[in-house]
Amino acid sequence: MPKYQTLQIPSTHGQAIAVQLELPQTITLDMHASDIYKIFAKHEEMVALPVVNHEQKALGLITRRKVMTVFSHTFSHELNRHKRADILLESKPLIFDSDTNLESVSQAVTKRQTFYAFDPVMFTEHGKYMGILSIITLLKIMTEVHVKNALDCNPLSQLPGNNSINHEIDQRLHNKKAFILIYADLDSFKAYNDHYGYERGDHVIQWVASVFKAHMQKGDFVGHVGGDDFVIILKGDTWQAYTDKTLQDFSQGVPNLYKKKDRELGYILGENRQGKTTQFPFISLSLAVIPCPKNAYSSHVCVAEVASEIKHLAKQQVGNSVVVNRRK
Repeated sequence: MPKYQTLQIPSTHGQAIAVQLELPQTITLDMHASDIYKIFAKHEEMVALPVVNHEQKALGLITRRKVMTVFSHTFSHELNRHKRADILLESKPLIFDSDTNLESVSQAVTKRQTFYAFDPVMFTEHGKYMGILSIITLLKIMTEVHVKNALDCNPLSQLPGNNSINHEIDQRLHNKKAFILIYADLDSFKAYNDHYGYERGDHVIQWVASVFKAHMQKGDFVGHVGGDDFVIILKGDTWQAYTDKTLQDFSQGVPNLYKKKDRELGYILGENRQGKTTQFPFISLSLAVIPCPKNAYSSHVCVAEVASEIKHLAKQQVGNSVVVNRRK
């Protein structure tokens, strides 16, 4: 029976994907090439074998294609009987660390020469060999990811929606990994929509989404709750640098969203909820920062409740604001 190991591999859409890696027999370079030929001859379904050193570091692949090519000649068995396995090693194996996103893996596979198209890829974690992933399995995973993300993706921002956001939070809580959640909301956005129209309002949402993505690092996540609400999830404790850079980009770009006469005034005129003409300031950004140490919350519902409270405090401030939940 084939053996498998599940590895969590990130996706550019934010969520990590549980991938089942195959665990075929590993071989070392000090083995004889003829012994490796016998393994492939015995197991006709075998496509490739991973090559590792004695510290389990991934060195590459030996494929059925290469083995059969080397041993296809009349005197090849006699010539190669005492040679080491390195004569069978593929020259262009694809080896990825577990923090490489699936989209990058897929792109690397599709870019390589047709000759190597169906060679599996190897995965490592902190340099240690973890298993191989067949191309068929990779294609199935990518198809499922694209379908799932298309169903949940916000059509305006092209960011993951509520289901993906909730899943991302729950997964990080389950894995007991500390993270920072930022609940972001635009202020005075309704007035902007009323004044300039929804087409320009949609442009603002798309621009804000790009601002949030600009300073993300590997392992970070940004999703679109809906309307002018966003959720950013950062690994580690990098929120201070992230919010500083994000607000700087946002502040520099906001004036460009307004016509010259409104920029000169510093506000736009519109009706408030009571129907009274009011001066509305330019769009600003309220950021509620929720540190989430491991074991602090049981589910995304608990995190959302706290985030909603802190966002309310942030929106009470004038202009761009950052409010951090300091409660234990």
